[in-house]
Amino acid sequence: MRFIAVAGGEPLRSADVEGDHVGDGEIMIDTEVKSVSLLPLGMLTLDQSVLTHRQFPGQKVDCPVIAAFIEMADGEHILFDTGLPPAFLEDDDFLPANQANTICGYTVEDDIRNRLRAVGAMPADVKIVVNSHFHWDHSGANYLFPHARFLVQEKEYRFARQPDAFINPAYTPKLFDIGAETRLMPGDEVIKPGILAITTPGHTPGHQSLMIMLPSERAMILTGDAMMCPANLDPALPPGNAHTTEQAVASIQRLKALADFHDGELVICHDPALWDKWKPAPHVYA
Repeated sequence: MRFIAVAGGEPLRSADVEGDHVGDGEIMIDTEVKSVSLLPLGMLTLDQSVLTHRQFPGQKVDCPVIAAFIEMADGEHILFDTGLPPAFLEDDDFLPANQANTICGYTVEDDIRNRLRAVGAMPADVKIVVNSHFHWDHSGANYLFPHARFLVQEKEYRFARQPDAFINPAYTPKLFDIGAETRLMPGDEVIKPGILAITTPGHTPGHQSLMIMLPSERAMILTGDAMMCPANLDPALPPGNAHTTEQAVASIQRLKALADFHDGELVICHDPALWDKWKPAPHVYA
């Protein structure tokens, strides 16, 4: 029996697999992941107080938008988030002004189709899309993958359709309500060997992050918007754009515990210094 230990809950168990071994305190986790590529999908200008609660309001900072392409051994490749909508490149009115005005860098090169091409893939190769949540900058290109299965937390699916008024501007139904096959997840779940969806509510009620075990046995945790920058690891400096700050703090501490336990690293998706630490596609992590 193989398992992945999850901070804050019971171990998630998957099917019996021959050859697994746990001994001398070592946890062996099978993985079907071949590689991960981080796709740059544009830039947003945000207020620093969005990244760190009530800190330096009025100070602007440029933050990346990314997706991750996960190459799987069985050919069912996975995409984590889809970024900004390429339709905006052709029609400035495709997005409402409150969203469009935050985009500070988005070119044809950042079109997710071109970023996939850089790693030898195309939209048809993506069989599963995992949305961290349905905010416009994470679901913007969902419509390019109508053939894929979408995995989203049930709480996010429901909340996105009737969000609280103060967070409503972050949701654009035409971006996420595309009629594709969608599976509503009730919580943490091993999606495939080496791929664990982790519930991380706070930023939104149904937010989820993704832990990936690479062939090198290195763990990568894609945070989504569970946290915005490394400063959020300090419980006194949570993100300033959380739906529920108390939940956000707990989720960040959960991600930190998982990273520490698995000797892994957090990929903080909107971190202004992301590309100082991580290499963008066509680089692959394996």
